[in-house]
Amino acid sequence: MSKKVFISSCLLGENVRYDGANNSITQNQFIKKLQKLNLIVSICPEVEGGLPTPRVPVEIQNNRAINKKGEDKTKEFKLGANKALEIVLQNDIEMAIMKSKSPSCGAGQIYDGTFLKKLINGDGISTALLKDKGIKIFGEDELEIAQEYWERLYL
Repeated sequence: MSKKVFISSCLLGENVRYDGANNSITQNQFIKKLQKLNLIVSICPEVEGGLPTPRVPVEIQNNRAINKKGEDKTKEFKLGANKALEIVLQNDIEMAIMKSKSPSCGAGQIYDGTFLKKLINGDGISTALLKDKGIKIFGEDELEIAQEYWERLYL
């Protein structure tokens, strides 16, 4: 039996990014296959945490989610991360494809909190929580590796 995959909803063409746009990867053959098999579970943790679309950009500063106006949005980010984890656990999901560089979903690299597009090593708040619970995380730039991982485990 094939297992479901959690995917950040902006990657599925939903206009939930901070600027009201999306980062669709739906033309990718692996994503098309998962969609056809109804094996995708998706939310935007930031929206699920109560943030509007569009919204003021947020970056991680000293382990806090701070927007460009200096407002602390950590509570909303943590709420969204917990909702993502709840969905992952309810669906027995073991892997996720997350939006790279995002303060919520970034895996391995995120922006440094200066709003100058400078990357540092680190994970977004949702990704960090999912990783802590043993979920294998891939960024949207790692779809080939994600597909190999999924096929090796579930086909």
